[in-house]
Amino acid sequence: MSQDDIISPLTNNSYYISIFSFLAPIMGQISVPLNATVGGSILIPCSLPVNSTSIKWFYWQEHGSEKLLFHWHISEKTQPVADEYRNRCQVFNTEFSSGNISIRLNNVSVGDDQKTFLAFVGFDSTKRLIHQCKSSLQVSAAYQDLNLTINNTLNSATCTAHGGYPKPEVKWTGQNKFSGEQLKLKDAQTSHQQHPTKKTFSVTSTVSVKELQSVTCLVYNPHSKQQIEDTAVIDAPGEELLSIICVAIGVVAAILFLFLVYFVYRKCQDSNQRLQPVENEEDSRL
Repeated sequence: MSQDDIISPLTNNSYYISIFSFLAPIMGQISVPLNATVGGSILIPCSLPVNSTSIKWFYWQEHGSEKLLFHWHISEKTQPVADEYRNRCQVFNTEFSSGNISIRLNNVSVGDDQKTFLAFVGFDSTKRLIHQCKSSLQVSAAYQDLNLTINNTLNSATCTAHGGYPKPEVKWTGQNKFSGEQLKLKDAQTSHQQHPTKKTFSVTSTVSVKELQSVTCLVYNPHSKQQIEDTAVIDAPGEELLSIICVAIGVVAAILFLFLVYFVYRKCQDSNQRLQPVENEEDSRL
C-alpha cells in the first residue's frame, strides 16, 4: 500500500478517518464555541493558511465518531455523509480558491448541542500536510410565555415558561412590605419537563411570598444569556375578603334604608286615610 493509498479517502474510509482523528489533537486548533439557535443555521468557519490551489481533498467530521457532514475530492469522488446531516450542510464552492472551506449547518436541533466538528484537508504537495479546523456548538432556544400568578390563600407565587433550551436558571426577588427592602428569595421549588420530540424544556417554579409587597420572577438562559421576567403586586392577606364584606355591608345598608323610607311612606299614607272620613263628616254637619 502506497502513501497515497493511506491518506486517500477513496480507499478505506474508516481507516482514513481513524488515522486523522488520532492525529487531530497534535495538529488541531483550539475549539471555538459557536452559539446556535434551535431551528436556525450556524456557520462553522475554516480558512486555510496555505495556497488553496494545492487542496486535494477535505472533509468535515463529527468529533468522536465517523459521521461525515461533508466530503469533497478534486476527482469529484465523494464519500456518503451521515443521515442526520444529509441535506443540512452547505459549503461555498466558489470560495475554495480563497481558502474558505467553511460549512453552514442548517436546521439546528437540540441534538447538535455540545457537538464538536472537525475539518481535515489534504494538500497535493511533496510534503503531505493535514490542516484541521475545530469548532464546538452551544445550542439554545428562547423561553416564551412567561406567566406569574399569586395564590393569596397559600401565600405563594408560581412562575412558568415554555419552549426553551437548555434548562434555565430561575431567580426570585421580592419587596418586603414593611421595610421596602428588595430581597433575594430562596427555597423556591423548581421543576422541569422536557418535550418528548423537540427536547425543549418547560419550567415551573413556586416560592413563598409571605410578608412581601411584590414579587419578581426571572428566567435566565445560560447559553444565550437571554432573560425574561415579570413582577406582580401581592394583596394583603384578607384584604380581598374584607373588600367583599364591605361591599356586602353597603348593599345591606342600602336595602335597609330603602325599606325604612318605604315604611315611613306607608305610615304616612295610612295616617292620611284615617283622617279623611273625619274631615268629610264635619263638612256635612255644616
